[in-house]
Amino acid sequence: MKGSDKMKEFCNICGRELLEDVLVVDTSQDMKPIKFKDVHGDKSDLICVECAADSVENPPFLCSRCGQPVEFGEHFYILKVGTTKPGGPRFDSKETCPEDKYICITCYDEFMNLEEEKERD
Repeated sequence: MKGSDKMKEFCNICGRELLEDVLVVDTSQDMKPIKFKDVHGDKSDLICVECAADSVENPPFLCSRCGQPVEFGEHFYILKVGTTKPGGPRFDSKETCPEDKYICITCYDEFMNLEEEKERD
């Protein structure tokens, strides 16, 4: 790499290239907007200010089991309550209800392993 070449940095959420005049937020710091050219040190936790505003308005939800936030782009599972009717089990996959449980992958794996251990006993 030549002296004038710089590594490109991108928003960790939307993938937008972070140019020198773009306002960014360091998610590992105090979430104060700063111009990208003024950022010193580690740049791995940067997001553009538009994604930061969206994350404040729409914060990540919490795992129903462990309480940890499920971050943007992270996979999760939804456990829904169903009702048995004469024609078979029924549930509406598009409608959300208070009984729905959103759990992170780690908790899902632990939950499924507990079920397998119970079946072996």
